[in-house]
Amino acid sequence: MPTFSYKAKDQKGNLIQGTLEAEHRTGVVNRLQSMGYFPVEIIDESAEKKARQSLSQIIRRKISLSDIVNFNRQMADLISAGVPLVKALNVLHTQTANEYLKEIINDVLQDVQEGDSLSKALGKHPKTFDKLYCAMVRAGERGGFLDVVMERLADLTEKEQEIKAKVKSTMVYPIIMISASIVAMIILMTVVVPKIVRIFSEMQQTLPFITTVMINVSYFLGHYWWLILGVLLVVGVILWNLARTEEGQWVVDRIKLRSPIIGMVMLKQEIGRFARTLSSLLANGVPILEALEITKDVSGNKLIAAEIEKIINEVTQGSSMARVMRTSPVFPPVMVNMVAVGEETARLPDVLSKVASSYETDVDRSIKMLTSLIEPIIILLMGVMVAFIVISMLLPIFSLEPTL
Repeated sequence: MPTFSYKAKDQKGNLIQGTLEAEHRTGVVNRLQSMGYFPVEIIDESAEKKARQSLSQIIRRKISLSDIVNFNRQMADLISAGVPLVKALNVLHTQTANEYLKEIINDVLQDVQEGDSLSKALGKHPKTFDKLYCAMVRAGERGGFLDVVMERLADLTEKEQEIKAKVKSTMVYPIIMISASIVAMIILMTVVVPKIVRIFSEMQQTLPFITTVMINVSYFLGHYWWLILGVLLVVGVILWNLARTEEGQWVVDRIKLRSPIIGMVMLKQEIGRFARTLSSLLANGVPILEALEITKDVSGNKLIAAEIEKIINEVTQGSSMARVMRTSPVFPPVMVNMVAVGEETARLPDVLSKVASSYETDVDRSIKMLTSLIEPIIILLMGVMVAFIVISMLLPIFSLEPTL
């Protein structure tokens, strides 16, 4: 039922403020009048809250992982120090530097003050606090160890931030190299080659085949570059829209995992994320079926999510995780054996944490190796292209007949 805040005057002219729940504004007016008050101002708090939530959703991308890490750390410190939840949220709202996160914390604070649990209040902002986050908070609330959960969430978020930072830093140099190579080739084809072509046209000489091909490519790039950009833009928009559909996501995720070399790295990354997420949930007391459901929902790959769905169905019928994972083409035998040991010894969260650490280290090592290989490959391709251009331009000169 919507909540309305009101300002009214009593029979003596004193200003009265408060809130009432009603189906509509007229109901608030009638109730105030029956209480002997004269309504001055009535505001729909539910509508304002929705407006604030919409604003937060529009600008949510400006909330970084480091902001969430700081929120988790500070919340854990305040709660472990015995500060009540409402006061802790109020402190965080006051001292948070990010204006957009501050807006969300204010919404969460108001929801908690109105009787919602912290996990339920956070769940109203799924773009900032996902299902994994809310499930761990809910488990902490039920078990009375919310401060421990917030510390673990901070560690988990820091780990995610570290992995993303490593990937970005390792990809900066290859991207610069590829961009520089493309720019260099465009300059050669559109500026240098046409000038040489003018010389050949004045000589009225029959040109070799590769020289003719190079001249035609240069002419096309110089005169129809707008057409190339237009086609690339249209194709890019079409592929982008297709990739956002359910079928398109399946195709994209399948290509990711089956790509040579890179596919193996991405598979290891997804397995590491699966192990890390499931380990965190189980370690915080979330039941295994609920933990698997959340892990499936936060999975970044449709194929992995489908395999997790199979695990859920079989575990529901009494099977063990390891037995189902043995029949899956996704999970490697080493991981399956470790999961089997974890289930037998009742140490599954610890085992999954070790699996996650192992695969995260392996992914980091693989990315560094790929990065080190990309540089010589780019240089080699650049050299081949430049050599092709140079040879195609020099061949007509070598074939010139000497004049007496």
